[in-house]
Amino acid sequence: MTAFLALVTVVSWGLWIPMAQFHPGVHQGVRIFYATLANAVFAGAALLAGGGHLELGWRGFWLPLAGGVVWTAGNYSAFRATAASGLARAAGTWTPLNIVVAFVWGAALFGELDHFGPVRAAVLASALVVVLAGVLMIVRSQGSAGAGEPAARQGTGNGLWWACAAGVLWGSYFVPAQWAAVPASVANFPLALGILLSGSVLGLRSGVPLRLGRRVMASQLAAGALFGVGNLTLLGLVARVGTGVGFTIAQLSLLVNASVGIWVFHVPKPGSRQARTALAGVLVAGIGGCVIGALR
Repeated sequence: MTAFLALVTVVSWGLWIPMAQFHPGVHQGVRIFYATLANAVFAGAALLAGGGHLELGWRGFWLPLAGGVVWTAGNYSAFRATAASGLARAAGTWTPLNIVVAFVWGAALFGELDHFGPVRAAVLASALVVVLAGVLMIVRSQGSAGAGEPAARQGTGNGLWWACAAGVLWGSYFVPAQWAAVPASVANFPLALGILLSGSVLGLRSGVPLRLGRRVMASQLAAGALFGVGNLTLLGLVARVGTGVGFTIAQLSLLVNASVGIWVFHVPKPGSRQARTALAGVLVAGIGGCVIGALR
């Protein structure tokens, strides 16, 4: 069951952002609105199918709902980072930060590192250095846009900051739901409500019409449903293997993100020096993240 949860999380999270970004020209706030709407519908269906019920307490309802607001802020940051510097580079930046932040929360709130001795602590520190080295390689790949890349992609400085914000926020959003200590299908619904409420605010404040063509709307809703699937399975995964390990496994979705970003969106251009540097940085950071994930 753990392997199944991990596989579904990786595939769903690896595909949902590329699907949301597939049609250009859609305002980021509108993308978030439709993604959060589909996620809320999926979470409600999962709650009903699982026979769960809600209690309006602070642990079982308000904590996960607050986590949903944090997720929306992270999602907006991720979309801005993707638009500014490309999916492979942006995801390669926020993913290592996701892992580190999740481990910090796991240690601070759940005591997941209390059993570490000097040797394991040294290995952990070394792995963090490897993660940071991978991030620096990704940042270096943002130094100049490759030939043929859209001019908008050259705003890589802002893209880096947005990706860092996504790393911190996305590494934190699920912690309140985990702290609530309720079944994943129950915690996922108020989490989805928080995501929907804050996503609706962003969509309405964007100042652009929310109406989309059928094909574009369908892709945005499908992206939100994919996120909902991955989010539900992630909650089940971290309940089984712990915060740091579970979230590290989920970040293997970066392999899907980076491949789609380079080979479908051509950002950076396949075969370019920037693409090779970005993929090398993703690989290095991923190795460090996997070592961290194994140190449970």
